[in-house]
Amino acid sequence: MHFGGLSLRSEYPNLSDTSQHSLRVPALISPDQSSVHKKIPALLQKIAQQTPWHCVQIEDIRQNKTQQKIGSIYLDELLQKAHDPNQVFEKVRQLLVGDGHFAFRIVTAENIKFNIQQKYPSHLFLLYYTIHFLFRRVLPKLNGFRKIGRLLRIPVDISKAEIIGRLIYKGFDIVAIQEGDHETLIVARINWLDNPSQSKPLPNEGVLFRMERVGLHGKPITVYKFRSMHPYAEYVQEYLYKTNGIDNGGKFRNDFRVSTGGRLIRKYWIDELPMVFNLLKGTIKLVGVRPISEHYFSLYPPHAQVVRRNHKPGLLPPFYADLPATFDEIIASELAYLKAYEQKPLVTDLRYLLLILKNIIINKARSK
Repeated sequence: MHFGGLSLRSEYPNLSDTSQHSLRVPALISPDQSSVHKKIPALLQKIAQQTPWHCVQIEDIRQNKTQQKIGSIYLDELLQKAHDPNQVFEKVRQLLVGDGHFAFRIVTAENIKFNIQQKYPSHLFLLYYTIHFLFRRVLPKLNGFRKIGRLLRIPVDISKAEIIGRLIYKGFDIVAIQEGDHETLIVARINWLDNPSQSKPLPNEGVLFRMERVGLHGKPITVYKFRSMHPYAEYVQEYLYKTNGIDNGGKFRNDFRVSTGGRLIRKYWIDELPMVFNLLKGTIKLVGVRPISEHYFSLYPPHAQVVRRNHKPGLLPPFYADLPATFDEIIASELAYLKAYEQKPLVTDLRYLLLILKNIIINKARSK
């Protein structure tokens, strides 16, 4: 059984053997429920063995009808974006005690897309899904339409990356993700050491995306891009690294945070156009190592971190001059550039700029 890149059998070796365990979550299984839902009681019993699971309705949580502290909570109905997941997660966090677990089911945008693909032939799918995507994924992010959509009660789809990011933003760690054809089960537990929502502003869901990156002398800088990832994706990076690792080119393997449209605009660097503002502002320069997040920076060896801190990031990274394949090769490429830059700044940047333009224009090097 596979859960979003994390095999629960390794952490819970007896997960598949459920016949000998009585269920603490009664009356959850019925013949008409999906295959995912049928497995929920045994799965939850295996994950949180020390505390009983309590089935709670979403509105009871939202309206503070559940007063007592609870060991582990299972939402016995589908969570939707209209429920305001952030509010639900915050209230659940206040209810849980100890090493409490939290589980819920949700129909993600990926579940919906899969079912549309199964329902319509390919030529009709493209037309139908384009309209669906426009009204339930794009327009709801625009302030004017958002109000109209609420009045008309138009459902808003939520991606797997966004719901995971919202959980982590509200101070939860992901324990397991089980993706079925029709719905997804997510199990989490409280991270008592970190609750980003207490110190970080509410993430922006608009087209223009602000990212905090490591700048000169290790100081944080704000970098601007057009959104190519799902909202709250920045909080999923560490989880993605732990479950999927790094692929060739230094990108995360099977990065589900990148949207379909995002892959297109990344291919032609359209997403990076707003970084010209950073260039004019002086927080980055034209050629230089790419601005990276604090977590990605922590993956670098200490000596590379020291060198990197002494330099301003750039819009055009040396990656497109050398085209390294592995993460280690990327680090070596950056260190070679920075060493040459320290000796001959202008000559080095001009040489790298010409190599980068050659690879992009002539050799068709593309971003992912």
